[in-house]
Amino acid sequence: MGHTPLLYILAAGLAAGVALARVRTEEGEDFRSQPKDEWPAGQSAAPSPYILYGPHGYQTFPHSRCQEVPTAEVALGEIEGDWFLQEYVNSHDGKPTGAHQPYLCPEARMSFMPNMTAGSMNVSQISYEWPATFLDVVEWVQHPKKTGVFFHEENVFSLWTMKVMEFDSRKHMAIFLCIDYTIWPGWNHRGVYLLSREQEFKGKIKRKLSDKAHRRMRMVFDRRVNTTSCDPDDYLSFARERWHPHKKINKALIRAPVSPYISRKHRRNLAVLD
Repeated sequence: MGHTPLLYILAAGLAAGVALARVRTEEGEDFRSQPKDEWPAGQSAAPSPYILYGPHGYQTFPHSRCQEVPTAEVALGEIEGDWFLQEYVNSHDGKPTGAHQPYLCPEARMSFMPNMTAGSMNVSQISYEWPATFLDVVEWVQHPKKTGVFFHEENVFSLWTMKVMEFDSRKHMAIFLCIDYTIWPGWNHRGVYLLSREQEFKGKIKRKLSDKAHRRMRMVFDRRVNTTSCDPDDYLSFARERWHPHKKINKALIRAPVSPYISRKHRRNLAVLD
């Protein structure tokens, strides 16, 4: 009888081991570090990242879901108009420096144009990539339940998520941006962007996230933007528009061959985006 407690302990340990084994996939990833609320709903075992993220993204599962941050309620009609990027802190996690690093004065203005019927908005912004100048127009679709969350699927292997953490339609807003390049394992982008209605903001906007959170997401590129040394309108006549539709491919932007066998269905569970 003295051995009964030990048998119970062993049996309990075995059951726990079986339960933990269910959250491992055939590729060998361990999802136990993921919070429970980030697991796909209605499934006892996490599905294979190979199915969720495509053949090249199977090593990126823990990093390819946008982190949970506090979000505000946003009415599309109230976000309409011009906003000026004042300050930002973002990451270059294993990928080359992008065109917007650092943001220059002509790139500071972002124009939000909502489509109330479609539940989406277009955001336009100058991209000064000397010797070329572009006007990027990006389509963002509002989350059906969270009004402060927006998605833009640039192509089959790139999902952008914008979460508005603080919003005052007359003064300022704070945005958390995730860009997940799941075709390249480990190439992911995180950033906090502070925008104001005024070209020169007099107050101070809290970033909402702690320094510890910034370091954990490798957001260490910290800059303020000079918004007053130019007039963005002077650059519009030189800019060539680049249209970035949501879940569609603008063939004019293709710079490499696209395989006809790449299917969005093999990329991620689109029913569980956040």
